[in-house]
Amino acid sequence: MTLVIFEDDGLAGFGPLVLTRHAGTMRRGTKGLADAIRDSVAPGAEFSLWGRGDVDGGDGRGGSRYNAPAEENVTLVNARARPGRRLADLVSREGTFVALEGPDLVAAKVGGRALTPGPLRTRDAARLAKSHERIDAPGGSLFRGYWELVESNGLAVAEQARPGGDRRPVPDGVEVRGSRSNLMMSASAEVEAHTAFDTRLGPIVVSDGASVESFSRVAGPCFVGPKARVLSALVGGGTSIFESCKVGGQVENSIVSAFTNKAHHGYLGDSYVGEWVNLGAGSTFGNLKNTYGDVRVDVAGERRDTGLLKLGAAVGDMCKVSIGALVYAGKMLGTGCQASGLVDRNVPSFTFYSGKAEMVELRVDSVVETQRRMMERRGLALTKAGEATIRSAFEATAHERRQARVRKGKLP
Repeated sequence: MTLVIFEDDGLAGFGPLVLTRHAGTMRRGTKGLADAIRDSVAPGAEFSLWGRGDVDGGDGRGGSRYNAPAEENVTLVNARARPGRRLADLVSREGTFVALEGPDLVAAKVGGRALTPGPLRTRDAARLAKSHERIDAPGGSLFRGYWELVESNGLAVAEQARPGGDRRPVPDGVEVRGSRSNLMMSASAEVEAHTAFDTRLGPIVVSDGASVESFSRVAGPCFVGPKARVLSALVGGGTSIFESCKVGGQVENSIVSAFTNKAHHGYLGDSYVGEWVNLGAGSTFGNLKNTYGDVRVDVAGERRDTGLLKLGAAVGDMCKVSIGALVYAGKMLGTGCQASGLVDRNVPSFTFYSGKAEMVELRVDSVVETQRRMMERRGLALTKAGEATIRSAFEATAHERRQARVRKGKLP
């Protein structure tokens, strides 16, 4: 049976994080969502991703194929499905079925040849439910927004942490508070003296080629991905730092995606940061309201109560945050945007925000060239497909900039 991980209509709560990529490639814990779903329902199996045609979904993670036709029988799982035992139990049912949480399709086993690859909308879920056994999925089976990925990230690290390959012993001069068996350091990781690891609340994984500099303190549960660098930083529990990132200053309970730079002092808390982002020195992300009330987020013109006392920002791919910027709790910084000063509102994608309520549209050619330069500094090249994805995202978000009254013209 073919496993297909699909997108649906419920992506608004993830904002810019899914603008240029399939929802299944978002990160949580130690891996992408699609990989975690596969590991829950069909360990080791290959899978296809179905989704929007104008995003980067064919990046090969997990051996995935993008919008490939389904075979006779297919297992469908929503890319927003919460991985774990409940999902595994749901999908292990015999025979065909359609599992819904409200109007949203969580998972199904159906004939695949009548399905068209791509997103499965609410109307598609209703149509499938009419011709198959319908069951109610448990409440909370689907992630509703980036805040639920952030809030559950520490739990995901603890669930997914596994000793991999050869492990190195704790070097001399490195302090471990808690169980040493919960410190999983790759043999190729570099950990300098005068570093402290605290595993009392969960495991810490330091992956192949990662490095942790002297005077860092890392608390679990925490994941430090391949070739990531922790630069004399305070890293709190619930944090995932993915491949080839640079992290300094203070970070806690946050997801920092691949190739992102936060190399200097400043605070990042309870946030989700996309790929190829640069957070300037001294930039600080608020995560707590002065009233100690729940953080609310603006999603597609709707004010949503997240139910969380602490929540930082969602920062889209290729965003650049200037030195000394101050970002309010629960704000979304769009793909390819540039943010400066006091950021007390959402910043649309491909927009320069001055911190004085002035917003100017960036030239897409400039964003492409900036991305090319940033990748070249890492020895990588921007592909034609990557450039096309950026340009497509620019066109797709034009209406957001019009609604936010972003003006065209020269930067101030």
